[in-house]
This record gives sequence, structure tokens and C-alpha cells, in this order.
Amino acid sequence: MNRSKSSKRIAILYGSETGNAQDFAAILSYKLHRLHLPHTLNSLGDYTPHDILDCRNLFIICSTTGQGELPRNAIEASHGLNKKNTLWSFLKKRNLPADFLNHLSVSFLGLGDSSYPKFNYAIRKLHNRIVSQLGAKELFHRLEADEQSMAGSNKGSGASIEAVYFEYEKRILKYLRETYPTRKVNGQIVERTEFAAEAYLEPPSCLLLDSDEDGHIVQENLTFNGDDSVNVGTVKINDRLTHPEHFQDVRQFVFNGKKAHEYGPGDTISIYPCNSDDSVKQFLEIQPHWKSVADKPLKLSHGIPNNLKDGGFVKPLTLRNLLKYHCDIMSIPRTSFFMKVWTFATDVGRMERGREQLEQQREKLHQFATDEDMQDLFDYCNRPRRSLLEVLQDFPSLKLPWEFALDYLPIIKPRLFSISSGPNDPNIELTIAIVRYKTILRRIRKGICTNFIINLSPGDKFRYKVQNNNLFLNKELKEKPMILISPGVGIAPMMSLIRSDVSKNLKLFFGNRMMERDFLYKEILQDWDKEERITLYTCFSRDPKNSPKFKYVQDILWSIGEFIAKLIHDQGATIYVCGSSNKMPIQVRITILEILKKWVNFEDEDAAIRYMKDMEKDDRYLQETW
Repeated sequence: MNRSKSSKRIAILYGSETGNAQDFAAILSYKLHRLHLPHTLNSLGDYTPHDILDCRNLFIICSTTGQGELPRNAIEASHGLNKKNTLWSFLKKRNLPADFLNHLSVSFLGLGDSSYPKFNYAIRKLHNRIVSQLGAKELFHRLEADEQSMAGSNKGSGASIEAVYFEYEKRILKYLRETYPTRKVNGQIVERTEFAAEAYLEPPSCLLLDSDEDGHIVQENLTFNGDDSVNVGTVKINDRLTHPEHFQDVRQFVFNGKKAHEYGPGDTISIYPCNSDDSVKQFLEIQPHWKSVADKPLKLSHGIPNNLKDGGFVKPLTLRNLLKYHCDIMSIPRTSFFMKVWTFATDVGRMERGREQLEQQREKLHQFATDEDMQDLFDYCNRPRRSLLEVLQDFPSLKLPWEFALDYLPIIKPRLFSISSGPNDPNIELTIAIVRYKTILRRIRKGICTNFIINLSPGDKFRYKVQNNNLFLNKELKEKPMILISPGVGIAPMMSLIRSDVSKNLKLFFGNRMMERDFLYKEILQDWDKEERITLYTCFSRDPKNSPKFKYVQDILWSIGEFIAKLIHDQGATIYVCGSSNKMPIQVRITILEILKKWVNFEDEDAAIRYMKDMEKDDRYLQETW
């Protein structure tokens, strides 16, 4: 990354949990590069706090995670769990003057999920601190988008998430063109124009053959360096919890590490997966010019990029190891991928119809890279869940230069799983639903991480980190009821919470499809119910024989609505909702609100809504969905 004085004057910072905010930041960075505008692109967590003093134009794109929190790469450095020396920790210092950032022009784009109570809280926190409290000048009103409904809030415009982003981009580029209309070339002032569309902008750091090493590398003694916070776990148990004939494979995954960890209910484990050898082999078959250097030693021209430090960087460094351990070749490619690679559609020798077919492929790839509504890209990639590997198979004209692989190939991200074990257990236990389904193309899709996990056997080792979320630190919880709503694998954090004895009065609502096939932890939960450690309520949506009255957890809640209302309003119960992020959390929230409206003597409907919002504000209504 260019760390010149000029590059520090403009910064694009992102906080991203799923990759959307990071991809939009990459697109914006790409547009600035094409305008010859030096700048810094970084996560909020990796941005050097001191650089904020040199920055004049700051563009922030940030999603919201958990209970209205900033994503982890917004509050932590990428190669560790250090939260003390990040930009956000610095900006939160109480002794900063009210005009500390008055030299800064800033704009904000928030990506949120409206099924969560604290929708887009993260960008609002950043906005409030940077503008309202520290004096930065806002270029235009904050924009917000809704990832769940695909409708940008944007003050009710109903625009798609992409439309909200491109409106944000449009305003920024207009401002920058007006602010920096010219640039200096060889001492001459010239008008600021874009690079030619076909030009590929080389990244600051690229891959080179390492002349200090000799010959091919044997694939042994792999290490991952540069991240002291990553741990190595050893698998103890990897057993199926669901019936062998059930379509959904859910695993009880138990492991231990070399050191003991402090964690509590609601905390998570991030696991660092890798691609299968077969996927890597297929990639090399599609890009045959990579084969001759696949196992030769490489080096990076300008050091390891920050986004490769998380979890450690593989050694020895070869193309094969990069493809296996760092490059997410099985992911659905995003717009930024097509922006960078369409110009490499040059291999006319692989075209059956020659130049005509080549031009057709270039045109289509360019369309994916530039269409603002992204509908064609969505229909081609997202709807059928088409992987990057399959895109390369569909477009054999693409001849990708391996030297720039880390610029255009997405990076494998760790996957988060809720902890099921209690804090005093000798091992860590996870409850993991294996991702495996058939697409509209009738192809089998496997999640990269769960496919990695399903192939681990007792004794195998893997990389992981413990992520502390500190959800249940309030000691007053022990004396008050808790309503735990957990369909499916939402049971995972509930198991940890029950084992932690956070509360003496736990009401657990568990739902799934069929009692005899996917009643997870059936014997344990029923024993706890008999021991009065919990009160267990169950329902099974496709099993009328064993669940004749109730299909979904909200049905049970409504059937005992008066009791639920007393727990919430009279006894101060906390509600914790975990599970799928589709319709369930919204349906549950509506049901709870309707229960309060019917069985609590509020003066009007608005009073019930205010009470619900106060619960969310006071962390008495917690939601964790995925």
C-alpha cells in the first residue's frame, strides 16, 4: 500500500462482517484509482490512528453486527485481538476536544439488517462520534441500506442495496472531481481524466518467483505466521446429531486447544478453513499456465497485505498453498472481481468460434463489472450460487496473471460458530449445521468451512480463535427469568447459557422439523427439564403426530401469551433469540409485541412499542441470527 503523504489525504475505511461493506469499499477504491487519486484503503481496525491527522477526506462504509456493534475488523487489527491501538479505541477517548476532527470532511454508508432491533447502529455510532462530538464536516447526509430486505432505507426510497451504494459513490466522485479537477504530470498541471477502461491497475504488492530458493517445494511442514492470537485445536468428537436419513447433517464438534480459554455464553469460535485439493486441482486445470509455477517458491514484492494476516500467512509460499489456504475460489464472485479481471479475457486460442466468441465473453464480463443495478450479475452468480471456479469454467477466455492473484481473488474468511459448552468444560463444543444443498443448476453446493469440518477426524488439527461478545455479564440476570427462543441450531448458544447457570429461571423454546430426526440434544434437554434446570417447550413443523398443536416457536409463545407477558413486564425477563435470519426473528418479534399489547395494560399501542424498544436498548431483547 502506498503510504505517501498524498495517499493519506483520502481514506476509504470499512467495517465488514460478511464482506459486503468490504466489497463496496474495494469498488470505490477502484474508481478512485482510475481517477489517479492516491488514497488509503483499509479496515477501520487496521487504519493507523495517527494518520487521521493527515487525512482530509474520509469515506466510511460499515455494517452492523450482533447487538448493534461494529464488526470485528472495525475494532480489532487483522492480525490479532488488539483493541487498544485502533482508530475506534482512539476516537472514543474522553479527553479529545470537540473540534479534534474539524479538518476532516467525511461521508458515511451503513449496511444493516432490518430483522435486527438495532438496525444500522454501528454507522450511527461512528457518525455521532466523528461528526456530532469531534467536529468533522459531513459532506452529505448519511446513507443507510438494508441487507436483509434488499431495500435501502435511504429515507424510504425503497432502493436496492446496490442502488444506495452507487448513489453514495456518485456523490463522492462528484465531490472529488470538483475538489481535485487537475493533477500534476511531469511538472505540468493537466486535467484529471480516467485511465483507459482496458487498463489493469497493478496492485502495490505482487507475487514474484523467489530466486533465493531453489526448485520445487515439498508440501510438508506447513506453518502459518504473523498472527500470535490464532490457536491450534485438536478434534476430539465430530459426531452427527441428526438422524442418518435426515436431509440436514448437524454435528456435535468437540475440540481442545493447547491453552485454556475464558469464554461465556454467547461467545463464538472463528474457524479458519481451506479449500479441498480437488478444487485447487480444478483451478489449475482451468488456468494451465499456472501449473509450471504452482509449487515453486514465491515472495511478495512489498510485504504481506493486512487482509492476509488474520489467522497467519502460509509458509512455504507457493501458488498451490495460496489457492488452498487463502484464496476463496469456491465463493460467489462479487462485482470487484469482475472489475479487475474482465480485461484479462484475451485467450482467443481457447475459443471455438475465435475472435467473435472472445469479444462476446469480454463484453459480458465487462457488463458484470459495470452495470449499476447488478441484476444480470445477480441472475448469473447469486441466484444459482455459481462459484468463482465455475465462472472461470464458463469463460475460458480469461487468462489470469498469477502475479496479481492476491489482488483479484477473494480471501478466505474465518467462519463463526456459537459455543455450546459451558465455561468450566475441559473441551470446547460447537453445534454445526453442515451446508450442503442443490442449486437451481442442479449442482451440489458445499459450504467451504462445513465441508472442511465434516472431513476432520479425531486427532486432526485446525486453526481457530475465541471471540468474546460479553453478552451476559450482568449479575442481576441470575435473579430474573430468561426466555430462550432457539429453533434449529439456534440451540447452540442456549446450551452454553444453560451450562453457565446465568439464570435460575430459564424457559427454553426449541423448534425443528421432526422429533425423531432433528430434535438436537433431545436426551440432555429432557433430563434438564425433569431436573427443573429449565422449562422446555418444543414444536416440530413437519411432524403433526408429535407436535399437533404447534408448528413454530411463536405458536407456543402465543398459546401461553399471558404467562409470557407476566415474565417480561412483571418479572423483568430477558429474551434471547437465536437461529435462522429468514422470517423467524421478525415473526418472533411481532408475536412478543402482540403479546405485550394484549396482556399488558398499556395505555395504547404506541406505549407497547416504546416498551419493546426500551427492552432492546437495555439489552433485555437480544438477537443473534445468521
